[in-house]
Amino acid sequence: MPVSEHRGAGFPVPPLARRLFALADANGIEARIVGGAVRDWLAGVPIGDIDMAVATPIEAFARICQADRLRVIETGLSHGTVTILDQTMDDAGSSIEVTQTRVDLETDGRHAVVGFSDDWAVDAARRDFTINAIYARADGGLEDPLGGMADLQAGRLRFAGVAATRVEEDALRMLRYCRFLPDFGTAGVDADAKAALRAKAASAADLSGERVAAECRRLFGGDGGDAGIRLMQDTGLAASALGVELVPDRLMHLTGGSDLNMAIKPESHWLVRLAALTPAGHSAGLADRLRLSRHDRRLLAGLDIVDSADMAARLGREGWRQTAYFLMRDGIPPAAVLVVAAARQGVPVDMDHLAVMAAWVAPICPLEAADLMSHGVDKGPALGDMLRAAERHWVAHDFTPSKADLLALVTDILTHE
Repeated sequence: MPVSEHRGAGFPVPPLARRLFALADANGIEARIVGGAVRDWLAGVPIGDIDMAVATPIEAFARICQADRLRVIETGLSHGTVTILDQTMDDAGSSIEVTQTRVDLETDGRHAVVGFSDDWAVDAARRDFTINAIYARADGGLEDPLGGMADLQAGRLRFAGVAATRVEEDALRMLRYCRFLPDFGTAGVDADAKAALRAKAASAADLSGERVAAECRRLFGGDGGDAGIRLMQDTGLAASALGVELVPDRLMHLTGGSDLNMAIKPESHWLVRLAALTPAGHSAGLADRLRLSRHDRRLLAGLDIVDSADMAARLGREGWRQTAYFLMRDGIPPAAVLVVAAARQGVPVDMDHLAVMAAWVAPICPLEAADLMSHGVDKGPALGDMLRAAERHWVAHDFTPSKADLLALVTDILTHE
């Protein structure tokens, strides 16, 4: 992703950041904006959250902010980080994460013990990638101690310093490399980075499921993540981080985000792609590894169709509504199931058919429990069995039998018992 050509005016410092710069300056403290906001602004994409660094112990800066009537949340005090909020503002720029300039004292691949260092070069050297170590001053000017701007311009995604060292400090950086690669590594995978991922992939097994899931949501959830997904599999990182191999060749059969929107809500795109790219029968293990919510666990299980050939055929031919009905009754979007089944089979999805399926509203079975009870059926297992039998009959006959038809069916069942 090349550096945008219209950046002569300097980084646009938002109001709360200006206030923090002013507080820092009034107290003789150096401050900078750093990380994703600077990187994304240079790349010409929308700026997200603002992160700042201050060359003073974070407790001291927190007290300064509190004295100026700003709210301080101790989001990561042990890691030298707080979140500063201006409660008089109600827009996206009303909070900023502020971290003291740091040096890693101890690392074990999962957690780091950090200490304060007022050396900006040391702070830059401990960051993950060169493109995330570009600083913006209060005047909007930039400082680029590791050559991140040149890397951004060239489409090079490089670890800051020695790749193996950065990975040893925090194994999550391997997943972050895969996530950033599609957008910021268009020149190809850095050789040192690839070697570090291969050598240290096994350490990802010790990462918490929540941290792995957070990275996978972003890698699998967006379009164009193919390069990162293939790198995960190629280096052994997928097997270690997820506990299962990926099948990247299926990527060519997956629909894009705009098409996938027909099948399922955007926040669940990542689960569709994850299901499509993993072998059948692994949903329970994946859900446990990623510590999925009950909703996501149920959805992933519903997408994990063991006989994908049969499911792709049933949802892709005339009469698909019968299969779709039972999926929808269980809370599983049939269009998403078709996307997964087709990808696992290596066949394309008919987009027109997918649109029809996604727009289909399942009819409601006309027979209810109260109807049976009024005809002498008592509450209990038999009532449920009869309702299910009537429902299956109604679905099998293309949803056409009326309530009277279904009552006659139940009466006939009762008569012959």
